[in-house]
Amino acid sequence: MPRYKSSEKKPDLPFLNADFAYEDFQYLEDLSTAYWYSEILFAAIKLGLFDFLEKGISSLDNLAMAASCGKEELRRLLKAMEKLALVCHDKSLWFNSQTASMFLVPGKPSYMGDYFLYRKYMQPQWQSLVKKVSVNKDCENIGNDNEIISEEDEYELRNLNYVMTADVLIQQKSKEIVSLLNPYSWRLPLLDIGGGAGSLGRALINSKINDKKKQPDEFPVSVLFDLPEVIKAAGKLYPGKDSWQYFETMEGDFRLHELDRDKKFGLIVMSNFLHAYGHKEAHEVFQKAASLLEAEGIILIHDYFPDRRGRSPQKGTLYDLNMMLNTYNGTCHESSTIKVWLEEAGFCNVKVIDLGTDTSVILAAQDQFQYNSAIDINEKTNHNEWVYAAFDEGFKNAVILPAVEIATGSWVRQKCRFGCSEYGKKLQCPPYSINYSETEEMLKSYSWCMLVEDMPPGNKFHKKLLNLEKRLFLAGFHKAFSFGAGPCTVCKKCPEDNICRHPDKARPSMEASGIDVYEICKAAGIRLKPVSEKGRYVKYIGLLLLE
Repeated sequence: MPRYKSSEKKPDLPFLNADFAYEDFQYLEDLSTAYWYSEILFAAIKLGLFDFLEKGISSLDNLAMAASCGKEELRRLLKAMEKLALVCHDKSLWFNSQTASMFLVPGKPSYMGDYFLYRKYMQPQWQSLVKKVSVNKDCENIGNDNEIISEEDEYELRNLNYVMTADVLIQQKSKEIVSLLNPYSWRLPLLDIGGGAGSLGRALINSKINDKKKQPDEFPVSVLFDLPEVIKAAGKLYPGKDSWQYFETMEGDFRLHELDRDKKFGLIVMSNFLHAYGHKEAHEVFQKAASLLEAEGIILIHDYFPDRRGRSPQKGTLYDLNMMLNTYNGTCHESSTIKVWLEEAGFCNVKVIDLGTDTSVILAAQDQFQYNSAIDINEKTNHNEWVYAAFDEGFKNAVILPAVEIATGSWVRQKCRFGCSEYGKKLQCPPYSINYSETEEMLKSYSWCMLVEDMPPGNKFHKKLLNLEKRLFLAGFHKAFSFGAGPCTVCKKCPEDNICRHPDKARPSMEASGIDVYEICKAAGIRLKPVSEKGRYVKYIGLLLLE
């Protein structure tokens, strides 16, 4: 029987995923920042970036000069534009996406940039929506004591509001973060650097003491470190003694504060902290924090990482722009950069985990993680991490799916027979390749698969696919097997004796093996449609079976 997909991925833009039956604060968070997306589009149009790129001004240096932009600021904007599929880059050169080239380049018949900017000019009227709807004459002050306070108010009140709102957010994420640490053995005390009102540190401490039958005074006191005004606000938000039973506060600028080097911590937490600093300062702060960890301790870093593609793939780069706009030199650092810092500091075991919201967590230990004996740990490689391995190889997109999502049909190979000029000429194509029945039987041996997406040339795509298959095999996925895109590109022409000279490199394509490429792309949320005109963007799709 043919195999059929069981589900279809929702849209990539997080604020489009409306669902009446789902309780989800992240949906509301994404709604509240939806204007970030449009502001990037408006800025790119007003700077003339699409016009310059279409003219071949493709390097960062030349583009910054042409558009009168700061080089570093433009780079950060381009990275966000890339996440929104407005531009793409290859090595050091940037290019318009197909949609941008068609609709955002002045002078083209289909240019719509001025129309989109008209949307921006309507924005002030949208900001008067409360006034329009309300019958209250004092509607501009509608709200309660916890509403966002204007810049004219005193700094102390604004700071209290900031600490309070940040605390509400981390409370929503604390449960999931704590659960990530549950399998691992670590001990108090902990050091929570830049922890605001301390809710994450408090949740981590409570998870530890609830597992132990000790008296309160038998637990070592943990430390919450933050700026003096933040510590003061934390005291107002949590005035009760119970909130500070296992916590002591320490105030100051962590970069300058002299800490007791003899006091070590079993867990060091940096949540939404490193992005407050530029690259150099953040690295120095990290090194200082790492020096305070005991030998078998764990570092936990929770933040927005631009190179992660969790539930909100665009959020890391957009939050980086937010830091550029709202701080002195704040930067969202890539997880790969922090992994390098950790390795340089002697941390040989590093895990990066995407949360179910818009942030990620890095866990690091100098030695192998110690596990709680009471918890059964599945030590197999996290399948989702192989998405990032695919990006390392240069693929534009990658999606992990259950193998049951692979749709097959006996009709697929007939499309090759009665539609492809290469039929019968390539040894990895029909009628020589794996037939439909063999593919069906083969898929029964696999639980997971990964779909990868890129663009021509085919030989470059094929090499990346083989490299990724090899990495999977060496990592313990001994059944790893890949299906290519289209006819085999290893040789220009197959031998006349029909004996493949490179079976180690040759791989069949999905369609040649009876796999419905369009259906599996739907399941993965990858848009795929026939190319109807020359010059249109071409997608290559490959498949890796994982077990």
